[in-house]
Amino acid sequence: MKRLILLLLLVVAIWYARQHYGDLFHKQPRDEAVIENTSGREMTHVRLTVDGQTMAKDAIAEDAKAVIPFHVDHDATFKLVWQWGDSPEERTWSGGNVYRGPMLQRHFLTVDGEGAVIYRAENK
Repeated sequence: MKRLILLLLLVVAIWYARQHYGDLFHKQPRDEAVIENTSGREMTHVRLTVDGQTMAKDAIAEDAKAVIPFHVDHDATFKLVWQWGDSPEERTWSGGNVYRGPMLQRHFLTVDGEGAVIYRAENK
């Protein structure tokens, strides 16, 4: 019985490795989101959501940027949520377009001092 279970586990592991070989050993290029903080204040509790995935950064210092790689399976938009370091109020922004297509892009989200976000994208 133990041999049968071990054989079954081995077969499942071999099947999984064959199905996901490309993902396991070959890193695929990814899109990037670059969050630029030009507000003059520290951004804290930063969360970026795209295509159902949420990526987080604890803080982005003033006049600094954070680069977040991501992959999408569907066309999507961004949702950016953050707080200022000196305020408990949560700020949100939604917008931008991310396309599933073969072209990889770098998406810039520049946050100014009033909490407005300027979005632009360029091909990688």
